[in-house]
Amino acid sequence: MSLKPIKIAALVGSGIACGGTFYISAFAIPAMLSPYSYKAKGQAALPAKALQTQWQHVYDTGKRFFPSLIVGTSALYLYLAYNVPDARPLYLVAACCSMSIVPYTLAVMMPNIKKIQTEIKEDAQDVLRLRDDIKTWTRLNYGRAVMLGVAFLAGACAAVDSS
Repeated sequence: MSLKPIKIAALVGSGIACGGTFYISAFAIPAMLSPYSYKAKGQAALPAKALQTQWQHVYDTGKRFFPSLIVGTSALYLYLAYNVPDARPLYLVAACCSMSIVPYTLAVMMPNIKKIQTEIKEDAQDVLRLRDDIKTWTRLNYGRAVMLGVAFLAGACAAVDSS
């Protein structure tokens, strides 16, 4: 049996996970925050509850989609590590980097996530705190994108080297 379809599926899954995670931090969240700057005069301020709801929707969508994709991709990388001995180290790196976002999320990101999800008031101080917490979450989410990018690159190198 050819391993080519498994290699392709692993790389596509890994690429989607990396690209999707990067997109959220680089484009989706900044788009929610950018037109509502307190520093720029004449711009409307998005109510804190609306901002929190939008962020929660993005977070929940990712929470439903990415875990199964990452588990599946990691399983494919582990299968390849078992079946392609000469590329085993790179496939193991790819699998470990993919799965490493789980402890990273729980240990590093979860305190910030809980802060974003706390009850908020519509006063200016709470709005600024919420915006800062969302900006922090965005920076932390880049960490997940980097891990998934390393997984993709390791998987791509392994696939090319073992062809």
